[in-house]
Amino acid sequence: MKYMLYIGLILNIVGTFLISFSFGKNLEEAHQSNNKGRKIYFASFLHPEWFKWGIALLVIGFLLQLFYAVVS
Repeated sequence: MKYMLYIGLILNIVGTFLISFSFGKNLEEAHQSNNKGRKIYFASFLHPEWFKWGIALLVIGFLLQLFYAVVS
């Protein structure tokens, strides 16, 4: 049963990476400048499919961890 905890943790890590890599630098180089004149680039939602898979993996991972905590 302890393998469910480890699988849940791994799924959470993979899901987090998928969500974070689904966003990136704006392809059109859109930016704004702050009061010091530095450019702050806008983030874009580049890979919506990765985002959906990341959310699904997070949910499954947390459910596995919850199930492990309830059962043991």
